[in-house]
Amino acid sequence: MSKRTELKLEFLGISGVDPFIGNVSSSRAVMDSSHISSRPSLVTPDEPLIKTGIEYELGKYINDVRAEHDYTVKAIIPKYREYGINTTPVYTVFAEYEENNVVYLDVIEVDTYRFTHGFFGYELKLTDTFLSSSFNSTIPKDSILASTNSLGENGEYRFGLNVNTAFMSHPSVSEDGFVVSESFVERAKFTSIVKRVININRDSIPLNLYGNDDVYKFFPNIGEDVRPDGLLCAIRQKNDWFSVTDLNNSTLREVDSTFDTSVYVNPNSIVIDVNVVKGEFHKPEFTPTMTSQLDHYSEMLTNYYSNIVSKYEQLMQEKKVKYGNSEVIKLTPRMHRFITDTMIKLNIATSGKNRLCYRKLPIDQYRVEITTMSVIKPSIGFKLCGIFGDKGVICSILPDEKMPVDKLGNRADVIADSNASISRMIIGRDYQMYLASASRDNKHRLQKHYLSVFGSNYLKTITDEGLDHFRTYMRGFYELINPDMVEFIDSLNSDELYNHFLECMTKEIYIYYPPDNAINIVDVITGLENSIYKPHIGTVSFVNDLNQRVETRDNIRIGQSYVMVLEKIANDYSAVSSARINNFGFPVKGTNLDKHKYPHSLTPTKTLGETEVRIFTSYADPKAVADLFDYTLNPVTHKMLVKSILTGTKAFNPDFDVDRSVIEYGNTKSLAILRHIFNSAGFNYKFTP
Repeated sequence: MSKRTELKLEFLGISGVDPFIGNVSSSRAVMDSSHISSRPSLVTPDEPLIKTGIEYELGKYINDVRAEHDYTVKAIIPKYREYGINTTPVYTVFAEYEENNVVYLDVIEVDTYRFTHGFFGYELKLTDTFLSSSFNSTIPKDSILASTNSLGENGEYRFGLNVNTAFMSHPSVSEDGFVVSESFVERAKFTSIVKRVININRDSIPLNLYGNDDVYKFFPNIGEDVRPDGLLCAIRQKNDWFSVTDLNNSTLREVDSTFDTSVYVNPNSIVIDVNVVKGEFHKPEFTPTMTSQLDHYSEMLTNYYSNIVSKYEQLMQEKKVKYGNSEVIKLTPRMHRFITDTMIKLNIATSGKNRLCYRKLPIDQYRVEITTMSVIKPSIGFKLCGIFGDKGVICSILPDEKMPVDKLGNRADVIADSNASISRMIIGRDYQMYLASASRDNKHRLQKHYLSVFGSNYLKTITDEGLDHFRTYMRGFYELINPDMVEFIDSLNSDELYNHFLECMTKEIYIYYPPDNAINIVDVITGLENSIYKPHIGTVSFVNDLNQRVETRDNIRIGQSYVMVLEKIANDYSAVSSARINNFGFPVKGTNLDKHKYPHSLTPTKTLGETEVRIFTSYADPKAVADLFDYTLNPVTHKMLVKSILTGTKAFNPDFDVDRSVIEYGNTKSLAILRHIFNSAGFNYKFTP
């Protein structure tokens, strides 16, 4: 038996999620650590089949809502009561606890969503502990009040999917290319939460995009869907010359893409939160009908602040009556900060003596914050990664029936390049696939055995002899992998053994394999290959590009890998977007307003200055530099390029070329202005090859 490795979980950090970190190059391990911490949260993540133990440690620090003390609930205040329990953005809970003979009043903000990124976020599900809470009920310490899907039933951290993977050649697979199935992209959905801030002043008009002749709606209400094209709302600048045409019922419900300021979010989004702050103005600029929705949300937000302050004052008064002095109860720093902020907001909203500012300028009419959530399904161009830094790009999405399938009916979800394990030095992913396929195949063997002995209802009709067979079979399997698992199954009493049997037959046979496992993975594979637990390997069949069912000549194992979606997603039009230009036609930096004015981005990602051009010309032909500038700054050439990309069958046509006998060099905006200046001075210039 090989010597136990010295790779301790205590020193590996986030890399400890990789059970075979010793079989992965250091550069790939560093990549994987950064990817795990920045990948989006999946809607339905899976529990890893092969665990190192760190999953449960990470689960302790997941970003959910937990009780920090043994609390007694004193009040539960929903932000907006009107929209029901499932669509309320946040619940404010006042609770007290006793510590060192001192009673503390604390606040718990139970969110139903969270996001710390401009694009990615996740939904929080309210737990039974919170839903069953009421006045004077107790919440034990460490109770989870709202949780994400990334926290498993047993407290483990889930961040990826268990997917059947085939390492084989394919036209769409080369080094970092992936072929995935349609069912895989359905499972790999993740949530996006974005917030848009809209300022309405006296010179702008909110459009009635979501209303009718009787109801004026500037944006969808909480719980309602955004338009399929992602247009959240729009504002029109006042113009007295065109007020007759701009301010009638029909035109106020139609957006003018040229002159109106539009605000876009992800298509098929749903509104989950709205904050409207009403400015202090003496003269209304709009009719009550136009601002009815804005005033409604402004009033609800003010009522929310008022409820918080009044409930706090009520609790403090009750304590004063009960103890004769309100000093017997102390506020936690978090509660003090929360009440202070709320009182300031309420005072601004009700007194009119102070004015709320945005970027040092007083709010003129209304400031609107709208938060939306959408579910995004990966498509071609999205990036995937295993837990070994084995990242790649989705190059093809095929129907399930076209994916490789083996003799046992195991169908691949992902096809990856087999040579990458060697070229990238990520042998660990092959070990992972082997152990996972052994887990899956032995689960199927046990199911088949019990089905033949006890019938289709074997989960309930299994006898003590059947459970003894299960213990013996699994003990032999665990013995070849990890002595700790043998110790585990030997320690189970009859009830615990039955529960383990149910888990293995209805879920998965999970394997505990830490980086410092007592048995080296090479010896594990050797032992399994020479035993009854050997996983299946054989030829697979798939449908090729000619729609023919073909079979491979070589044996290919379809085993499970743990895969996550990376934050480098391909769901926008940035690949074909044109930069924002000024009145002279030069690309300029976009503002925050420009970022969401169109479905595509107006912000160029790269620029070429003098230094970059000099470096570029030292490597490339001068014609390449001239073409690069001409494609960007010549309006005619740029239009042809964009049209070629949008109408082509491929994402980009490398053979795109410009007929210089028709469109000559020297017609970029910068040269056109220079020529105009020269012409004004009485001379001209001409391009000479």
